[in-house]
Amino acid sequence: MTPCAGLIVGLIAVLAAGFFLLKKYYEKKIREKDKLVKEVEAQLIQTEKMASVGTLAAGIAHEINNPLSFLISNLDAMANYVQSLSKEPSLDAGLRKTLLEDFRPMATESLEGALRIKKIVSDLRTFSRRSETKKVLLDINQILESTLSIVWNEIKYKITVVKDYQAKSSIPADPTQLSQVLLNIVLNASQAISDKGTITLATSEDEKNVCVKISDTGSGIPKEVLPKIFDPFFSTKKAGAGLGLSVSYNIIKQHAGDLKVESAPGRGTVFTITLPKKSGENKTQ
Repeated sequence: MTPCAGLIVGLIAVLAAGFFLLKKYYEKKIREKDKLVKEVEAQLIQTEKMASVGTLAAGIAHEINNPLSFLISNLDAMANYVQSLSKEPSLDAGLRKTLLEDFRPMATESLEGALRIKKIVSDLRTFSRRSETKKVLLDINQILESTLSIVWNEIKYKITVVKDYQAKSSIPADPTQLSQVLLNIVLNASQAISDKGTITLATSEDEKNVCVKISDTGSGIPKEVLPKIFDPFFSTKKAGAGLGLSVSYNIIKQHAGDLKVESAPGRGTVFTITLPKKSGENKTQ
C-alpha cells in the first residue's frame, strides 16, 4: 500500500470513528429530549385533568356546602336535645334507656359522618381554588417543625424522625396551604409504615429553588399505581376520599412549584417538593 493510500485509509478510519461518536452523542441527546417531551406531556395532561376536575369540584362544593351546614347544625341540636331530654326526672325509664342507648349514639354518629363530609367539601374547595393564596416569606424548616408537632402524638410510638435541614433562604408561600401539603405527605408516610420505621425530612436549596424531600421506609407504591396517586379521588386506602395528594399537588402548582414522587415496593417512598425563592418564578428543569 502506498503512503498516500495508507493516509487515506487512516483518514477514513478517523472520520468513521468521529461519525460513530457523533451519532452516539446525538442519539443520547434525542433520548434525553424525548424523555423531556414525555415528562412535559404528562404534566400537561395532569394540569388539564386538574383544571377539569377543579371546575367540577367548585360547583359540587358550592351546592353541597349550604345544605350541609343546616344538616350539621340540626344534628348538633338533636344530639343536645336527646342529652337534655334523657335527664328529665319524669321521663319513663324505658324511653330514657332508648334515648341513651339508641338515639344518642345515632345522633352522634350522624354528626360525625356529616363533619367528615364537611372535611371532604373543604378539600374540594381547596382543590378548586386557583389564585387565592396569601403568600408571606417563611422558613420551610419552621413549617416542617410545626407539621411535626401536629402529628407527633400519632407517629411518636412507631416512627423515628431524621432531620437534615440545609435550606437557609425564605420562600414566598401561603403557610396554611403549605402546612396542609406537608401534613398530608407526612401522614401518608406514617401510614405506609405498618410496624416501625423512619421518616426523613430534608431541605436544601440551589440558586433559584428550595427543595423538601420527605422519605419513608414504608411498603412503597407499586409501579402501576404510581402514575395515579395525584389523580383526584384515587386512593389505595379503604377510608378517605382520595383528595389529599390531589389537593397537595394543586397547592404546590399554585405556588409555581413541583411535586414528584419516587417509590418501589419494599423500598419506601420519596416525595420531593420544589418551590421557587421568588414569587411566581418557575422551577428550573
